[in-house]
Amino acid sequence: MKRFWVLSCVACLALASVASAAVQEGDTELELLAGWMAQNGEDDGPDIDSFFLSGAVGYFLTDNIQVQGVAMGAWNEIDMGDGYDVDVDVYGLGARAKYHFMPSNQWVPYVGGQILWANADLDGPDLEIDEEEISLDGDADGTLWGPVLGLRYELNAYNDFYVEYQYHIWDGDIADLLDDGHGIFVGIIHQFK
Repeated sequence: MKRFWVLSCVACLALASVASAAVQEGDTELELLAGWMAQNGEDDGPDIDSFFLSGAVGYFLTDNIQVQGVAMGAWNEIDMGDGYDVDVDVYGLGARAKYHFMPSNQWVPYVGGQILWANADLDGPDLEIDEEEISLDGDADGTLWGPVLGLRYELNAYNDFYVEYQYHIWDGDIADLLDDGHGIFVGIIHQFK
C-alpha cells in the first residue's frame, strides 16, 4: 500500500508540471543563449567558425506571440595562413518575434524571425601583395536577419531550457565579409511572473 501512495504522489507531481502553462500572455522573460556557428565567407573567402553569445528581454503579447529586444556578440579568429590571424568581433542590436505552438504544454515548439543592426570590427596585420600594402583592419556595418526555429522545455514555473536554430542572412557593408550562415544554440530562459 505504501508503494501505491508513493507512485500516486510521483504521478500527481508529474501531471501537475505538465498541466502548468509554459508560456502565457503577460509573461516577461530574460533569455540567455550561447552556441557555435559557421558562416560562409563571401566569394569563396575563408569560412568562419565562431562562438556566439546572445541575450534578450521578451514579452508575451498573447499566449502564442512574443516580441523581444536582442543583443548579440560573436568573437572570431580567422587563420589566414603564413602565421597571419585576423580577429573579427561582431556585435548586434535588434528585435525578434516568435510564435509559440501549444503554449500550455511542457514542450513548446516555436517559429519566428529576427532583424538586427550589426557591426563587425576587424583587427589584423598589414600585408604586402604585389608591392601593394593591404590593411586587414577595418569596420563594417549592416543588418543580420533571418528565421528562427526552436523548442523550449519547462524546467519549473520560472525557468525553461531551449534549443534554437537560426539561419543568418547578412546585408549592407558587412555582406562583403559574410554571406549567410547557420547556428544551433542552447540557452536558458527565466520568466518573471
